Amino acid sequence: MILNHAIGMLFRPETEWAAIKQEKPTPMAVYGLYILLLAAIGPVCAYIGTVETGWNIGDRVIMLTPDSAMQLSVLTYLAIIAGSFALGYGINWMATTFGAAERDNGNNALALVAYSLTPMYIAGLTLLYPDPWGNAMILLAAACYGAWLMWKGVPVVMGMSKEQSMVYCGGILTLALVLLVSTLATTGLLWNFGFGPTFIEASL
Repeated sequence: MILNHAIGMLFRPETEWAAIKQEKPTPMAVYGLYILLLAAIGPVCAYIGTVETGWNIGDRVIMLTPDSAMQLSVLTYLAIIAGSFALGYGINWMATTFGAAERDNGNNALALVAYSLTPMYIAGLTLLYPDPWGNAMILLAAACYGAWLMWKGVPVVMGMSKEQSMVYCGGILTLALVLLVSTLATTGLLWNFGFGPTFIEASL
């Protein structure tokens, strides 16, 4: 039932936020039945796309080796899980400062992150066909829609006024950018330690 929220977030977000507020989802439900499942969409599709489809460059096809693709997919999945938790923790930490009215802010913050990231999770389907520019544009659009979903959800889920929500969402965006930069820096370090991609070439 909790997965029904994925469709609701895409097509009827205001109604869905109200329903989520009434449900009061527990962290176990949000993590175990939502984040852990939907966060796997991108890494699984990326593995299939980079191993089976690859990138067309002239008369060549560049692909990743299965071992390399699996390694990167697992690391990406773990990064998504860790990033979701870190963002939820940060949102909860800021909640009292910005006047959140609820007592269960930790649960609410995690739910806010999980459901706001729904467009990003679903956009992972596009990685079945690797296209750097196309994938980047779709993921960017999904990120913008996710930010809008969060802005709509904060007053409902966190019990804030619209004025407080504007400032609060600005803080959340700043935190998300810090986490993104940290993830990119960590990725660079991992590549230096031998966890980078291994490419193979095939003829068309």
